[in-house]
Amino acid sequence: MKKVAVIFASGMEEIEAITPVDVLRRAGAQVDVVSIGETEVKGSHNITVVADKLISQVDLNDYDALVIPGGMPGATNIASKIEVLTAIKSALEKGKIVGAICASPAVVLGENGLLNKKATCYPAEGFVKILGDKYTGNDVEVCDNLITANGPKSALKFALALATALGINPAF
Repeated sequence: MKKVAVIFASGMEEIEAITPVDVLRRAGAQVDVVSIGETEVKGSHNITVVADKLISQVDLNDYDALVIPGGMPGATNIASKIEVLTAIKSALEKGKIVGAICASPAVVLGENGLLNKKATCYPAEGFVKILGDKYTGNDVEVCDNLITANGPKSALKFALALATALGINPAF
């Protein structure tokens, strides 16, 4: 069974966080909602979600995939956690799946030197500038073990791309 950590932070974009959890659980993966802060996490649209685990209770290196939702200031909050950045770097180097959507490809990966592949992100000028010549503008971009998406409108496509990369198929 594939193990996936979806990292939740205050200010995350709810649809980008919940959709991968739902799709990957339907596909048979063990998906842990891992909060970088409190057990109850309030998203950018004031929807509160209860995390399965706190970051202090897990070793992110034990997962087959790490998924980073977007949203602001959620992406900034995730980018502030050195243990998350270290785990992302390790996962990318080991060929594990890393997924980032919306602001996170730029704010979490790009601003921290973790992006060396083609990627997409929310098409805001500042985010696109961070990605530079790696920016593709696609809804979803799959480049080796890195899967990125441009925002809420692509949350389902993003989740399905994650499932495909993990070799699992959701039952709809």
